[in-house]
Amino acid sequence: MRKNSLKFHSHWFFLSPSVVLISFFYFIPFVLVFIIAFTNMDQAFNWCSVGFANFLRLFALKDPLIPRIIKNSIIYIISALPLTIIGALFISLLTMRVNRTASLIFRAIFFFPRLVPPVVWGFFWMWSFEGTRYGVFNSILEGFGISPIHWFIEYPMFIVICANGFLGISLATLIFTSAIASIPKDYTWAAEIDGASFWQTSRFIIIPLLKWPIMTMTAWHLMSFMNSYVYIFLITGGGPYHATEVWALYGYNSAFQNYQYGYGSSIMVILVIINLLLLVVLLKSFGIKRMIERSRIEV
Repeated sequence: MRKNSLKFHSHWFFLSPSVVLISFFYFIPFVLVFIIAFTNMDQAFNWCSVGFANFLRLFALKDPLIPRIIKNSIIYIISALPLTIIGALFISLLTMRVNRTASLIFRAIFFFPRLVPPVVWGFFWMWSFEGTRYGVFNSILEGFGISPIHWFIEYPMFIVICANGFLGISLATLIFTSAIASIPKDYTWAAEIDGASFWQTSRFIIIPLLKWPIMTMTAWHLMSFMNSYVYIFLITGGGPYHATEVWALYGYNSAFQNYQYGYGSSIMVILVIINLLLLVVLLKSFGIKRMIERSRIEV
């Protein structure tokens, strides 16, 4: 009995640092944001309770920008998520066909965006899509006799989707290549002996065995795209004219650009609620218990 008690307390002893950090950096700030959401706090931090006024402003669509922000968020997520998962899967399958040294080099190159500061990654895309002849893509187009394109005016959403999508590819590629490497070679060798091509082997053997990694990366990046706005803020600032402003960025701008802390907090509270509901759906759909109890690679 005493041994079991000590074992129970030792678990809490090792978990306590994480619990303290999570409470300090996540739970307490959320409680404060939740309280502020029911106030009209301004830049002087003067406030009084306004009840559900901020939430009614959202749900009654009294803010004319809300429909556009929702549309931007949906377009951004349903475009960046497939780009990340399909792109990473495609690259992983290709890199596993080359020798080990080349595969490691390719993986290091694709993981590089995760190693550079966000400002550097944002500047890279700003420079690449510069609207003058000095931008990377406009320089290429000029070589074919095509006039420069004002990318940030005509295709701003395309830029932020590519920037965040390729950033997501870097992490997903690392996970997928590691998962593919753990698949016993007997499966692919048997298929190749039977005359299966590379794409047939990938489609009917490798990809089905990557069910758990694909589900994990899909859930991870879905939540990431819903909550992240740093790169959009750095590259376009949500412009031009709110063309790339997504829900999380709109909450930030409302609070820290327009100094409507109460309204901005209500936007973020709604986002947290959506995240929690979506997380429950994902865990239910993906079968989190089976994912924990069984091997991630079903072989």
